[in-house]
Formats: sequence, C-alpha cells, structure tokens
Amino acid sequence: MVTIVVILAAIVSVAAFGFVDNISEPAPNVADTTGEFEAGGDFDEQVVRITHIAGEDVALNDLEIVVRAGGESMSDTEVRLVNLPPSLSTFDTDSYEGNDGLASGQGVTDGVLFDGSSSWGAGQMIKFRIPVGAADFRDPPVGSNPDADELEVTIIHTPSGSIISRSTFTP
Repeated sequence: MVTIVVILAAIVSVAAFGFVDNISEPAPNVADTTGEFEAGGDFDEQVVRITHIAGEDVALNDLEIVVRAGGESMSDTEVRLVNLPPSLSTFDTDSYEGNDGLASGQGVTDGVLFDGSSSWGAGQMIKFRIPVGAADFRDPPVGSNPDADELEVTIIHTPSGSIISRSTFTP
C-alpha cells in the first residue's frame, strides 16, 4: 500500500512540475495609455504618440508594435516593429516585419524608442512617424499617395503574448 502511495505521489509531482514549467510570464500591469495622431504632410505631422500613463515599466526589448493602416482606396497594410529599441536614430532594417515603409523614425528625436531608453514607463511616450507615401491621412490625399482613413496601433508584450495597449485613429 505504501508503495502505491509513493508511486502515485511521484506521478502527481512530475505532472505538477511539468505544468509549472509551461506557465508563461504574466503581462506587466500597464494601467492606462493614451494615443495621439494628427494627419498632415508637415514634418511634425502624421506622428503616432502613445503615452504610458500608469503602471509598471516595460522593457522595450519585450515589446512588439503592430501598425495597420487602411482606407477605401488602398489595400490594408501592416508592419510589425520588432527588435526594439532600434540601434539607429531611425528603425534598423531588422526592426521591420511587413511593410517597412509604413513606419519611420525619421525626424523623431524624442520618445523612448530613440532617446536611449531601455524601458517604457509612466509618463514616457512611444513615438514614430507614418510617412504620407505609405498612408496619407490628409483629406484629400495629395498626389498619388494612398488614401488612408484608419490607423490601428497595438503594443504587445511578447513574453506573455498579451496586448498592453491598442489605439485606433480615424483622423
């Protein structure tokens, strides 16, 4: 009888330890974020700003940013910003998965992606540009630029696979 109990205890403990190994890291508590986006063709316009309002700091290398743009006269397009933070003053070639023309750091000198920060915390901003040549949110768009009317930005905590911020803009 003792042998059966010992064998059952061994089986249960092996199963329990195997289960514990498969538990993923919990998402950080990012209590609130705000997003801003203003359409336009000037150098300080078509800039996405996502501000961390409250909650835990998140390591930038644990984040992935998914940017989607669409409109009536353009095909939906998407880019994933990965391998953050970039090592250059704009995104590196290995920072993109998808349409690498949809997001740019050109002309953006502040925000945690380009200021040397290693984490995104309360009061800090993630900031990048949407070039008008990839998605023009002006009404009407200028020239042959693709006419966009919706922009979605999703920030994912990659170790947990959790969405920690989602903003949709319809300028």
